[in-house]
Amino acid sequence: LSLQSGNDRILGLMRRRYQTAFFRELVWKICDSIPEIAIGIDVIAGFPGETEAEFSETLSLIEELPIAYLHVFPFSGRPQTPAAKMEGQLPEHEKKRRVQLLRETGTKKRHAFALKFIGKPLHVLIEGRKDKITGLPIGFSENYIPVVVKGDGVKVNAIATVIPDSADNERLLADAVKNSVSGGDENDGR
Repeated sequence: LSLQSGNDRILGLMRRRYQTAFFRELVWKICDSIPEIAIGIDVIAGFPGETEAEFSETLSLIEELPIAYLHVFPFSGRPQTPAAKMEGQLPEHEKKRRVQLLRETGTKKRHAFALKFIGKPLHVLIEGRKDKITGLPIGFSENYIPVVVKGDGVKVNAIATVIPDSADNERLLADAVKNSVSGGDENDGR
């Protein structure tokens, strides 16, 4: 979902047609209806004129919401757009600092979301690549959680039913229970 900012004044400057109260209510309503849903949020750091207090409101809103991950972008004014000509352009180092804080918050949110699924069966599409740290097969669950899968007989391009037993940063570690649906030969590289 496109939040962009957690401050109503900044949303107005961005010409967004919603306010934070609407966005907050929408996210909670979706999560109440579909408890295991993974909601990702787009957010821009360093929009012209954004004060430290307004940025803090964005962080607070994101911390409050039951989201799974963030897509964070630093503001970059495109030529010939109103925002590129606005007063209060923030220095690059300040935009980078805010991006870093948002990404750290996003990492915490992804980890907290993943922890909710420890001990619960998940369906994971096993990809044709290996995890860089463990060398084990990796894939994504139906709700977009990266899962490293331990166990023999894990097939590429197949959906494996797994039960995660631990979390490592933003991903889950799980034993494969069974391969459910095959999407191709494990050696075909697709």
